[in-house]
Amino acid sequence: MTLGLQVPDGGEGDLRSFVRTLSDGWRWLLAGFAGGLALAVGALWLVTPAYTATMVIGPTARVGSAAMGARVPALSGRESAAVAEPGAGDESLSDYARYLELFGTGPVAARLAREPALLRALFPERWDGEAGRWRPPPGLLPAVKRMLLALVGREDWVEPDGERVARALRDRLVIDMLRSGPMRRITLRHADRATALDLIGWIASATDAHLRMEAARRSAAQIAHIKARLAAITVAEHRQALSDLLLDQERVAMMIGVDLPFAADMVQPPSAAALPDWPNPAVVVPLAGMVGLVAAGFVLSARHALRESAASDGLSAEDRR
Repeated sequence: MTLGLQVPDGGEGDLRSFVRTLSDGWRWLLAGFAGGLALAVGALWLVTPAYTATMVIGPTARVGSAAMGARVPALSGRESAAVAEPGAGDESLSDYARYLELFGTGPVAARLAREPALLRALFPERWDGEAGRWRPPPGLLPAVKRMLLALVGREDWVEPDGERVARALRDRLVIDMLRSGPMRRITLRHADRATALDLIGWIASATDAHLRMEAARRSAAQIAHIKARLAAITVAEHRQALSDLLLDQERVAMMIGVDLPFAADMVQPPSAAALPDWPNPAVVVPLAGMVGLVAAGFVLSARHALRESAASDGLSAEDRR
C-alpha cells in the first residue's frame, strides 16, 4: 500500500491529490497539532524540572604562572626511560586521559559511595529521613518490579553501592569536547540547583584525589624499591645511577604532594542557571505540536489511500462482471 496512488488520465496528480486531501482534512490537522501541544503541556507538568550544572576542565598546566610545574623531571637519552611511561607513543596514557575515563565511574564511584550526603542527593526517593535508613522506593512501578524479581527468586537493591552510584552518574553526566581541543565541558542535571553544583564538585574532587593517591602509591613503591637495591649494591657506577634515579623519584613524590589540581585544571568552575533549564518548554511544546501535525497528516494520507484502493477494487470487480 502506498500513500500516493496513480489516477486515470485527466484526473489529479499525486501531489495535487495529496494537497487536496490535507486541505479537506484541515480539522484533523488542527486536532493533531492541538493534541500534540496538550500532550507536551501535560508531560511538562508531570516531569520534575531540573537544573544543569556545568564546568569546563582541561589538562593540568605544566608551565605558566598558574601551573603546578612538571612532576616528571625532563631527562634525555637512556636516563629518561627510568621515569617515562613504558610502551610506544600510541600506548602512553596521560593523567588527564585517566581523569576523563574514571570521572564518576569505577574506583571513583566506590569512593563516592562512602559519602552519605552524596548518596542521599543521588537517591532521594530511597532515603527515609525520619527513620534514618534506606528503603525501597514507593510507587506502583517499583512495586511491580519487586514483584517480578521475587517471582524469579531475586531482590531489589536497597542500600546503594559503588555500582549503583556509577549507573546513576552515567545517566546524569555528559562530557562534551570543546572546539576539537583538549578541554571538556561536563554537565550534570538535578532537581535541586545547590545539589547539582555540589555533586559535580564532589565528583571532580574525588576523581583528582584518586589519581593523586594512585600516583603517590606508585612513587612510594618505586622509592622503596630503589632504596632496597641501593642497600644491596656495592658497585660505584650502579650506586650512582640508582642514586640519581632515587633523586628523580623523590622530586616526583614532592610534586605529587603539591596542593594544586593533579590531573585536570578547572577552567570554568561549576555553575548553573538561577532557574530550571530542563526540559525547555520553548523547544518541547512547538516540537510536540509539529509531531502531532505530521501524525495527523499521515493518518489522512493513509485514509485517502485506503479509500482509493477500495474504490479501485470495486471498479475492477464490476468490469469483470
